[in-house]
Amino acid sequence: MVTRRELVTTGAIGMLSGSAARGGEEPASDGTAAQSAEAISAEALRGILRELQEMREALDHALRSNSLTIGTLIPIRRAFEQFLRANTKYPDYCEIGHGVFTELYDWHVKQRQPIEVQRVEGRMAIRFMFTWMLLRPEQDPNFVGIPYDRG
Repeated sequence: MVTRRELVTTGAIGMLSGSAARGGEEPASDGTAAQSAEAISAEALRGILRELQEMREALDHALRSNSLTIGTLIPIRRAFEQFLRANTKYPDYCEIGHGVFTELYDWHVKQRQPIEVQRVEGRMAIRFMFTWMLLRPEQDPNFVGIPYDRG
């Protein structure tokens, strides 16, 4: 029985080598045709290997890197840093758009952190670090407001 993987890979490699042989120059004899088909197949396999290595590096970086240094969490970090310098504490509240809210939720799931979601001041909020992040669905999805305290 032929597996799905074998069917797809043999079909893709066969298609690559067959189309490359047809699109190139006509071979002079059977010996050179076999060599050029082998060379074409080898080049196609090298290309596939390069692509697989790039995908491996991207996945490795995504899984091992600090997830707070990428994506829409960067503006949150900057805002918290400014507030911390000015007030020597983290803010109580910060307003965010729905895209940032979803990314924070996904961050909690990925990092296996407990998710605290509740209504604060009549709006949905998720706790991130020491701050309640208030959802502002009418804003831009990547909106990050100015952090503030109670009062």
